[in-house]
Amino acid sequence: MNADAERTGSRIAVAAAAVLAALLAACGQHETPAAQPAVGVNIVTAAVLPMPLDLRYSARTRGEREVEVHARVSGILLARHYREGARVSAGALLFKIDPSAYAHEAARLRAMVAVEKARLDEASAQRERTEALADKGLISRRDRDVAVSSYATALASADAARAALREAELNLAYTDVRAPIGGFTGRESHSEGSLVEAGGATSLLTTIVQSERLYVDFAMPEDEARLVRAAMQAGALTVRLAPGNRSEISQAARLEFLDSRVDADSGTVAARAVMDNSQGALSAGQFVRARIEGLHSPAALYIPVRAVLNTPDGALVWTLDKDNKVQPAPLKLGESTGNLVQVDSGLVPGIRVVVDGILKVQPGVLVKPVTIDINDPPGGAASVAVAAPQPTP
Repeated sequence: MNADAERTGSRIAVAAAAVLAALLAACGQHETPAAQPAVGVNIVTAAVLPMPLDLRYSARTRGEREVEVHARVSGILLARHYREGARVSAGALLFKIDPSAYAHEAARLRAMVAVEKARLDEASAQRERTEALADKGLISRRDRDVAVSSYATALASADAARAALREAELNLAYTDVRAPIGGFTGRESHSEGSLVEAGGATSLLTTIVQSERLYVDFAMPEDEARLVRAAMQAGALTVRLAPGNRSEISQAARLEFLDSRVDADSGTVAARAVMDNSQGALSAGQFVRARIEGLHSPAALYIPVRAVLNTPDGALVWTLDKDNKVQPAPLKLGESTGNLVQVDSGLVPGIRVVVDGILKVQPGVLVKPVTIDINDPPGGAASVAVAAPQPTP
């Protein structure tokens, strides 16, 4: 250790001692006993760990297919033929629009087709006669051209009449509004007797959702998206879902999509998981909590967050030497993960760090260490050593 590091360590030790003295003074302990017994503390061994990441997001479900059912022709809504919220099959009749006007139009155009067919037959016969006479040189070329042109015009008029009839029959068929897909229906948008207009604001009649498979949409920060994308390349990731305040459901989702760009407004990346919902565990449009399983951060040195003491000169922890005496160790910290924090510098793997009882010690104090697991939360085994009664000086 160079001179600057020694001076920094000395300042941190002095600062830590001052913090301890202030705490003791606040508790009314103004005198230090001549012979201080060993202080009971809990310790952990700093270790290099690939920490599991607990990534949780707010998400919303949606059906694999969600279809809006619109009126394709305008008219008065005569009847609804389904029960709202019930399951329907593809092609099932949902609504009936008044067909009277469309039926009349179809009848008119059928008559028009018959008229045009008669004209076409007459033009065809006239063309045949004219061509026969023209072949014998009994009529002029002009008369032949007129007959051929009249036939072509009649043929085009007949085709146009048939096309108009097909459109009218199609519009008539559209007065029966049928389900484009099978699924669960929504509420009706308009009741019987309402005027609906094709292509207008009143054209939406209801919705149908296929929820046997659900999409789960959520977004994650850019830095987490990088870790997730790398893990997806190695294999599928499982997403656990919890609706509302309930515990996680048994059906797991599979993360299948991560957007390739970052949203400029939110700085997040869109993600989507797919879930088999054949048992009906969730509903489309439901808000859930999504937790991604199977992710780990890169291996790094970790210690419990509660072991860190913050001083004016930076963070430090109390470490133990081979004689179980406390020594300060200044350090630089990285990101926190749950109850642990990453150590960027200042410690080496295997060193013993005081976790519980950090305010009871100072440099050079002899302690009685109890080793606990690095993942143990405050309390439990930790409370045994910290709360152990000390001999009265």
